[in-house]
Amino acid sequence: MLSAMIVDDTEFTRNELRDLDIWGEKSGFSISAEACNGRDALRALQKQPVDLVITDIRMPVVDGISLTKTLLDEKLCKCVILMSQFSDFEYARKGIQSGAFEYLLKPIERDALLATLQKASAYISERNNELQKINYVDQVLKTQDHYPYEQFKILVKSIKEDGDSAAVAADIFEVIWLKTDSDLMKSIYYLNRVLQDVAKAVCAEFPWAKKLARPTAAGSINFSSIRGSGDLKAAFIGHIRAIKAFILKYELRGGDNGIIKTVCRYVLENIDAPMSLGFLSRKLFVSSSYLSFLFKKKTGINLIEYITTVKLERSKVLLEEGVLKNYEIADMAGFSMEYYSKLFKKTYAVSPNQYRKIAAGKI
Repeated sequence: MLSAMIVDDTEFTRNELRDLDIWGEKSGFSISAEACNGRDALRALQKQPVDLVITDIRMPVVDGISLTKTLLDEKLCKCVILMSQFSDFEYARKGIQSGAFEYLLKPIERDALLATLQKASAYISERNNELQKINYVDQVLKTQDHYPYEQFKILVKSIKEDGDSAAVAADIFEVIWLKTDSDLMKSIYYLNRVLQDVAKAVCAEFPWAKKLARPTAAGSINFSSIRGSGDLKAAFIGHIRAIKAFILKYELRGGDNGIIKTVCRYVLENIDAPMSLGFLSRKLFVSSSYLSFLFKKKTGINLIEYITTVKLERSKVLLEEGVLKNYEIADMAGFSMEYYSKLFKKTYAVSPNQYRKIAAGKI
């Protein structure tokens, strides 16, 4: 049974979640701890880590975003689920960027939480399996004195963090070529081991890409095709590029739920950029009619309505900040000033100017 902690500054919410009939065999999790803020959660988890943390976004002392980043960076848990009000849109977007597994809207629905917990359980189990494999490989590699283990470990980690994977691959190649025996065949062997390490690391980070661990997907450098160091370098960089392409390919082909999750993530992370049904369908390589039908079926609202709602929520954040003028906010959202004002008032029953004053405490 996997362990879970609930973090929320409202006792009612903690009790409500704890009393649901989803814990145990149904979800794969049991509640082992609770905390009323991020600081208390950190202190408890530093003494006794858990598998999953379910945390509110807005909390005193340490908020859910900071908590998520610290927990994942320090490996105090394996998975974080964020809870938020829809008006916490900006926080939700930051939560995704900080590495949260999923976020749920309050009030939390039983079935939605259960489904998310079941997905989290499968994700953690898969990740545990991959980490066991990686740890085994690490132990083997540590026993090889002529293998620049620490350099490889650092550079392999950077594969996931650096946007230009080809440049990272070139750096790895240079370290290998300088640090290892100059024998070409031996260098090929070590490069292949690094490729497998990269594949396993990617699998641990992205469970839906587990096929990367298979030779047919991750690939390995062919001994017979290498003539010299230049060919070897090109082959290695090519394989890293292939891994990156493979990730992108399978991220968009994770089934219907994968498509919906990708759309929602893209809208949240690029809300200030122009977007439309046609643009998103082309980006996902599906027809506009299919994407529209699928989104409505899975979420209960149409895609344009979702985009519009997120844009309006974003505009509320900007109005609260009080830096930009109304027409600038409307322009960022892709609306004319007249349409934006009408839409805002229709949605929230107050005009943008009235909302700005309310947020500033002038009404």
